[in-house]
Amino acid sequence: MKKLVALLLALVLVLALAACGEKPATGDDAAAGDDAAVPAGYTGSADFDWSAYKGVDFEIMWQESDDTQIDIVKNYAMPALQEIADEYGINITWVGNVDSDYTTLAATGELADVWFGNVTLEMIQSDIMLDLTPYLTVDSYLEDNFTTPSFYYFNGKIWSVSTGVDSFYNGVLYYNKGMFEDAGITDISTFDKLVEACAALADKGYGGITLEGGPNSAYTRFLWQNMVIGEDPDAYKAIIDGDKAAFQNPAIEASLQQFRTLHDAGYTGQAVNVRETADAISQFANGDYAMLYVDSWNNGSVWEQTQAAGIDVGVAWWPSNNADYETGAFIAGWGSPLSGWCVKADTEYPELAVEIIKVINVAEAARHLAAGLGTNHVQDGTPTPANDLEAQRFELRAAVGEFLKGWTQNSVDAATNTAFFDVFDAVTSDDQVDLAALVSDMDAAWQDNTFFG
Repeated sequence: MKKLVALLLALVLVLALAACGEKPATGDDAAAGDDAAVPAGYTGSADFDWSAYKGVDFEIMWQESDDTQIDIVKNYAMPALQEIADEYGINITWVGNVDSDYTTLAATGELADVWFGNVTLEMIQSDIMLDLTPYLTVDSYLEDNFTTPSFYYFNGKIWSVSTGVDSFYNGVLYYNKGMFEDAGITDISTFDKLVEACAALADKGYGGITLEGGPNSAYTRFLWQNMVIGEDPDAYKAIIDGDKAAFQNPAIEASLQQFRTLHDAGYTGQAVNVRETADAISQFANGDYAMLYVDSWNNGSVWEQTQAAGIDVGVAWWPSNNADYETGAFIAGWGSPLSGWCVKADTEYPELAVEIIKVINVAEAARHLAAGLGTNHVQDGTPTPANDLEAQRFELRAAVGEFLKGWTQNSVDAATNTAFFDVFDAVTSDDQVDLAALVSDMDAAWQDNTFFG
């Protein structure tokens, strides 16, 4: 660990060649919101002087939400920043297990200089957050350190940064190679071929595709994103760009029809709208279905259960339904531009806050590399696939033409989210549905979506 910490510190110090003796700029030098500007004299990491902050008291809030986050902070970020704190006499305090309304904390004066969490439109509008855009674009930091810098922009601005907003995790289609061979299936590279494969599987007595569709399921959103991409990538780009006419594109209804085609033919089974992730994985591992659509972060569970069952598993992308675009030309990534490490708008030392976030991101990238995971942040090495399923997915990823930013819950308002889940609950149910009417309802909610002007 000491070697790792030393390497992290060395990287930070290489980026932070000292410009000694200058008084650090305070929050009074930087405007917030639409008028955000870099404090005078700040030119990015290359000239950043850590020693100018000797004696400064600085607080960081984080969420002990899961084992991964705890590992990142306690075993990588904390040691890396403690090395810097000890070297330059900066008093850094970590406040853990914070999962509350940050707007309230800001109002009471309890909000830390830097915190980790989800951003809401209300938080942006209440001016409790520092617009990071000018700080991160004053030099080539984003281009030099991230594979897809565009993932961090929301309405043209950057409000938070995390290596977890990335293209590493993707929705994937796992398939049972033995069942495929028995049914004579060799190609599912288009949606029509996928439907034909399901028919061939049914003839052999096999189930087609299982997936989670439970209430407010993130997985239905992931699947639907790639269904839209498979119909028309530009239609999906219009959604993530906030185009008010996005849901009037015929590709939207066509994407929903993909699921109904599979469901109505009996290839997905019944009651998908209440099926949970664990149930779907078990159904696949038990041989009830020949295919499983799930996000790749469930790889461990899929691998463990299918290995125990002696199933040889293949990995594929959701297929294209557009002759102009091959499967894998565009794939949706994961994470929200409104989730990650944020800076309090009135922090006394905004430059220090931004540099601390950069150190945390380097540390997080190192942790994921050690775990065999990729990140948006450039890593000092290449992740080693955790198992054969990940090795297959890595190979598919290498051939992807372009990764597109994910559309996540906190990047639209509550009413739009409710409308979306109402639509997909209906689409994945066993009831008869009027797709045109559902899309019309979604279009109306999207028109009123307050997150886009």
